[in-house]
Amino acid sequence: MSDRTVEADVGKEVASPSRVLRRREFTRQVLLQIHRTVGLFAGAVFVLVGLSGSILAFREDIDEWLNASIMRVEIPAPPARRPLDEILAAAIKAMPADGQAERVTMPRHSASAMAITYMVETDDLNTDVYEMFVDPYTAKVKGQRLYLHGDKTLSQPLLPIIMAFHWTLLLGFNNAYILGSIAVLILFSILVGFYLWWPRYGDWRLGFKIKWGASPERVVYDAHRSVGAYFIVFLLITLFTGVAMIFKPATRSVAGIFSEVRADPDFGKSTPTPGGTPIGLDETVAIADKVFPAGRLHWILLPSAPSGVYVVGKQSSDEPNRTKTFRNVGVDQYSGKVLYVQDRDAFSAGEKFLEWLFPLHTGEAFGAIGRSIVLVVGLTPFVLYVTGFLRWRQKRRVRRRAAD
Repeated sequence: MSDRTVEADVGKEVASPSRVLRRREFTRQVLLQIHRTVGLFAGAVFVLVGLSGSILAFREDIDEWLNASIMRVEIPAPPARRPLDEILAAAIKAMPADGQAERVTMPRHSASAMAITYMVETDDLNTDVYEMFVDPYTAKVKGQRLYLHGDKTLSQPLLPIIMAFHWTLLLGFNNAYILGSIAVLILFSILVGFYLWWPRYGDWRLGFKIKWGASPERVVYDAHRSVGAYFIVFLLITLFTGVAMIFKPATRSVAGIFSEVRADPDFGKSTPTPGGTPIGLDETVAIADKVFPAGRLHWILLPSAPSGVYVVGKQSSDEPNRTKTFRNVGVDQYSGKVLYVQDRDAFSAGEKFLEWLFPLHTGEAFGAIGRSIVLVVGLTPFVLYVTGFLRWRQKRRVRRRAAD
């Protein structure tokens, strides 16, 4: 082998690491540009969705505080509630003649009113949905509110409007995929940000610190990196669960690959009898109590037709969902026969995964602590956007000065 050949081979060995470094730096610059672009444009939407999520973390408490006159009650001594049949009868008496009671939702706590949801068909072939609130201790109607007028989202009370914005940007349920697509971009951008954050040299723990005594530019840079690092796990969980719920059919299909995922339950049909009258709510609940002796009565879905059934939900103490329940009993409205039982304790791994999406997203799975974490996490996009925007402006000024 000639000396010239040896020198060429040595040159290649020396140049190879340099090319690798240049390639890595090029990749880093490309990812940085993607991170900036997605953050600058999609990040603005992420800020608004995050802020609305912070409000919704305590949506029931806020809603009750805003509507205390109809949603709160005085607790008598002793705190004895009236029979459910008496409460429903009082609500039906206060409804318009064409009102159709749809469900009874039990009070959230001892000072809350019971909510009865009913629907009214309108002349324009739409459906108005109302909520009526009844004092469970006196069976007296506290008041009611229009919950939804047809498909007009802005006719809802404030908190449901914020909820609709959080899920669909007020573009309609059928267009929720737009927000879902933006969330996917943000999710990718956060992962890119984590890659860019990871120190190439030195102690990775420095990425969690802010040098407060440094220049304003460095403080902004450190704040952006450290806040993102501290909250990345929570942001990824929130985004992932949100995307999974928006694209729920796809999520169910993917979950079904790894575990059985059954269709939504069919609670059966009642069998009308000549001259038969429906059994009452108290009797229906007593029947459901035999199926689920333990647990808190959460709601009773009312029959909407002669063949409709009662669906009684008994929420267990260890159930992650607090705004709904997956322990439900379908009861024939005439005979009282149990037609179907949905029991979350019998859920497959895939069904449990789907069950946990919403309570993880809202934080309600972990009570007040979980909701408080979601509240703070919802503010994080605002901090990241402001610091990222300031950093982008700083870089832009530097480039302009260099050009001049």
